[in-house]
Amino acid sequence: MRVSTLSYYNQGVTAMQEQQAALQKSELQIASGLRISKPSDDPAAAVKVLDLKASLDVLDQYSRNSAIAEASLGFSESVVGNVNNTLQRIRELAVQGNSSTLQDRDKQSIAQEIYQRLDELVSLANTRDSQGEYIFGGYKVDSPPFVELNGDVIYRGDQGQRMLQVGDGSQVATRDSGSTVFQKIRAGDGNIQVAAADSNTGTAVVGAFGLVGTFEPDDYTVTFEQATVDSPITYTVRDSANGVVSTGGYTDGGSISFGGAQFSVSGTPAAGDQITLSPSKFKDVFATVKEIADALSQPTTNGTDRAAYHNKMGQGLANLDQALDQVTAIRAGIGARLNNLETLEEINQDFKLQAETVLSETQDLDYAEAISRFNLQLTALQAAQQAFVRASGLTLFQFL
Repeated sequence: MRVSTLSYYNQGVTAMQEQQAALQKSELQIASGLRISKPSDDPAAAVKVLDLKASLDVLDQYSRNSAIAEASLGFSESVVGNVNNTLQRIRELAVQGNSSTLQDRDKQSIAQEIYQRLDELVSLANTRDSQGEYIFGGYKVDSPPFVELNGDVIYRGDQGQRMLQVGDGSQVATRDSGSTVFQKIRAGDGNIQVAAADSNTGTAVVGAFGLVGTFEPDDYTVTFEQATVDSPITYTVRDSANGVVSTGGYTDGGSISFGGAQFSVSGTPAAGDQITLSPSKFKDVFATVKEIADALSQPTTNGTDRAAYHNKMGQGLANLDQALDQVTAIRAGIGARLNNLETLEEINQDFKLQAETVLSETQDLDYAEAISRFNLQLTALQAAQQAFVRASGLTLFQFL
């Protein structure tokens, strides 16, 4: 079989080009440090690399979200801590003011500081973060969540709670709504609330109260009765349907029990005086603080005034304790979320390290193997070039 000169030249050039292409590929791999420079180098591995890079991008976003959430929760925890400190100071002042030995002017001085602390509390409730957003407004972050209207503090935010994705299937709340922190607070002891009627004319003062069994929820009214001045004082307990629940004789400093609840009373109630007992309802902390300051501001000129004053202060202190418990629970919840963030970040970093290891094993170049292959391909290319030169020099014209 005869081989034409053109066919021989084409075969030689093609072989050298293939050797040169392989050499260039190895050279590119060594320069980039990557085994795969384009999908055709290893289609299956290229798809795996894309999936791993996408996973790493998601993990990086989780880390950024965790940092944002940590900063937001840290700031909220600091503000809630200040709220707790303010409420503690208000409680100290209320306990100081709840004394029969203080003069009216002394109580009014205490009231003035409590009013100032109330303004401080409202200011804390309207705190803004570094982005200028109100942290207790829920989703309404552009306007103050709490405003004063006719002497009352009104919530203008919503119940929304900002959430951030910080892990695969894991979200964390970065803020708490102002309603949760400052408004949804159970009055009384958290189970029941007891209050003396404003119209009472006697000197009865409500003392400690609480549950002593299975509480039968209802709105109860205790009415004191005395037939004559010399007659013993009795009481009748009626439920919301005006049905008689319990009756008994009143003892100064004794307790009255019914429906699984109990409270103590001291002093001398007048005929027709009433005390109500009902399941705890929500009461915002601003109203509680204002009522304490208002009670301290009122002069007490007789026994009836003093009884009303002590009832208001006792009721206010009970409500204030519930507010402190609420703030403490919110603060503890923020701390738990911060701990959860730390744990999730550690898990994300472990996943990231694992993904980076697999990615490196998949796409990174084995330099020892690549350099050996490069030298072998270079030698093969040089040999092919020399063989082509020698073979192409063979011609009959050399023998003529």
